[in-house]
Formats: sequence, C-alpha cells, structure tokens
Amino acid sequence: MSMSTSRRVPALIEIKHKNSGEILYLVEARNLMGVDLSGAPLAGANLSRQNLSRSNLEQADLQEADFSFSMLYNARLARAKLCRAQFHGASLHSSDLTEADLTEANFYHSNLFMCDLSRAILVGAKFIGADLTGAVLTDANLQGASFDGDTIWPEGFDPLAHGATTQATE
Repeated sequence: MSMSTSRRVPALIEIKHKNSGEILYLVEARNLMGVDLSGAPLAGANLSRQNLSRSNLEQADLQEADFSFSMLYNARLARAKLCRAQFHGASLHSSDLTEADLTEANFYHSNLFMCDLSRAILVGAKFIGADLTGAVLTDANLQGASFDGDTIWPEGFDPLAHGATTQATE
C-alpha cells in the first residue's frame, strides 16, 4: 500500500465505557472531530481529553459520560441526554445544547462561552468556576444548580432569580 493510499484509509476508533472498558461504539474515522454520533448509545462513555469539535451528538444518550478536558467547539448536542455528565475543564465554546438534559452535570471550570442552552434542563448542575460569557439561557431550567464567585454568567443574567444557588469557593 502506498503512503498516499494509507492516509486515506480511515481508522476505527473505539469509544469505551469509562468504568468497565466495554466498547460502546466504533467510529470509522481518523479522529472524532466532525463525526456524526447523533442518537448514539454512549451512556457512561469515556470521552475525556478528546477533540469533538464540530461533531454531531444530537439526541445521543451520553448520560454519565466523561468529557473532562475535552474540546467541543461548535459541537451539536441539541436534545442530548447528558444527565450527570462530567465536563471538568472542558471547552464547549459556541456549542448548541438546546433542549439538552444536563441534570446534575458537572461544569467545574468549563468554558461555555457563547453556548446556546435555550430550554436546557440544568437542574442540580454544578457551574463552579464556569465561564458562561455570552451564553443563551432562554427558558433554561436552573433549579438547584450551584455556582460560586468565580462563575461568570452572561451580562445581565441573574442566576438566583432562575433558581440557582451559590456555593462557597473551596
């Protein structure tokens, strides 16, 4: 096989469960940037430290998935199930999270700059140290969500008036 031919052959990427190591999904691609995982059954997936920029994860089941330190620039996560997902240190810059279920998701020190969280369910989510500059939170449910003094909200947005509560900085 010539060198130019080998570059065109996609690889198989295994997406595994974060605890059991079980293969949840196989993706035929060189990397995860721009892949279509819409509707994929990825509950508990280990997607930490991955570049999922411009990927389509709409309506995927990503409950309890680990996205720690991942890049999700311009990712499409509309109507995805992301309950208890971990986004520690992740960057979701300009991503579409409309109507996503992010119940008890952890956005510890995450970048949610310019994200669309319209009608998202953020009940009990943790925004400790998160940057939500320019995020759209129209009709988002923030009941019981927590934040601290380092959390940056969109200009003019009052998280307390939307049901969020403060947490002391550790």
